[in-house]
Amino acid sequence: MKLVKRNQKLHDPDSPLLIGDVKDGDVVNEVNEPSYIDLQTKLF
Repeated sequence: MKLVKRNQKLHDPDSPLLIGDVKDGDVVNEVNEPSYIDLQTKLF
């Protein structure tokens, strides 16, 4: 539970990351991942 509370405090709605921000020295790699959303079966 402590980890959850700590991560909630790190959340920034303006950040492209879910938790935290990109800091100096961080390496961000862009990867080409296919979307599987279009392959899901639709119920309606």
